[in-house]
Amino acid sequence: MARDLSAGLDPAFEYFAGKKPSDPRVRDSATLWIMDGEGEIALPRVTIDAIGEDWDTPWVQLNLVDRRGRTLRLWSQEPGDPAPDGEGRQLKRGAGPLRFQCVEPFRRWTMEFSGQALSSTTTRQIAGEADGEPVDLAFRFEAEMAAPPWLMGGMTAEAAQAMTSGDGGALMGGIRYEQLCRITGHTHIDGEERFISGTGMRVRRQGVRNMGEALGHCQHSALFPSGRAFGAIIMAPGPEGPEAFNEGFLWGGDGQQVPARVVRAPWMTRLVEKGDDASLVLETAAGTVRIGGEVLASVFDHHMFEMAGTSVLHQGTARYVWDGEEAIGLIERCTLKNRIGA
Repeated sequence: MARDLSAGLDPAFEYFAGKKPSDPRVRDSATLWIMDGEGEIALPRVTIDAIGEDWDTPWVQLNLVDRRGRTLRLWSQEPGDPAPDGEGRQLKRGAGPLRFQCVEPFRRWTMEFSGQALSSTTTRQIAGEADGEPVDLAFRFEAEMAAPPWLMGGMTAEAAQAMTSGDGGALMGGIRYEQLCRITGHTHIDGEERFISGTGMRVRRQGVRNMGEALGHCQHSALFPSGRAFGAIIMAPGPEGPEAFNEGFLWGGDGQQVPARVVRAPWMTRLVEKGDDASLVLETAAGTVRIGGEVLASVFDHHMFEMAGTSVLHQGTARYVWDGEEAIGLIERCTLKNRIGA
């Protein structure tokens, strides 16, 4: 019998909302990160984000970067394409050239794209330059879930309180969970085809998101060859502390998620393409866990994300080392512009 990967969550959370929400701030989104196992290419966050006030034209957000530092990006509103099945379930959602599909809740998803994205390089993005010319891009990926979902605020009472009574829930965007997976698929970039086998991280989000006066964050996760995995998110503390949200988990592949808390995070203080420290230290009831990390590939956003007026967003991949075992995982960091190089 196949093991249960739902972590007790209702499969209905996996289905897209079929009707426009009454609250114009409510969003319904799906995201997939792709990390090629050879480190040749990555798609650090591909998202469909349907928001109540623009329900019929969801936002499409796409990043791609290869080992050489070549980047592709798309950030635009596109015509929505709802597709309920015979039972009225919204298993698919499309927006312009991008499609997500829930094949089996908490087990299998697909993502495909056929269109264009704007070319650039990580070096140009660090400098804050505008993206360049459009390039033909197509891809299709199948995601097979490898660990149960991590529901934000679901690991400890402290994190749950941050989600319900503090700023954590607003920063996360309501109900939000991550699920690590193994990926197979291919890309076609300007006519060149590449087959990819690696890992991924999927996000479902439903609710109201308000970044407000967020001061920054660090987000990390990785799925290792042995089946072990980890994930962690910490929001930067204010002058008087403590941080608005701090939660993580360790997964040993044995059916149990171990709650963790970040005690040292690699806050972004400079903008560099690769080689930056991505190490972190997690604290669990059983003791301290140290995970080494080094950034492999990066994209930077100075202009388009929610906090672009005050902050810089870094998304990319890192090589993580946990007790000698290596894996390529994701890294996302956001830092106030006045803290870069300070």
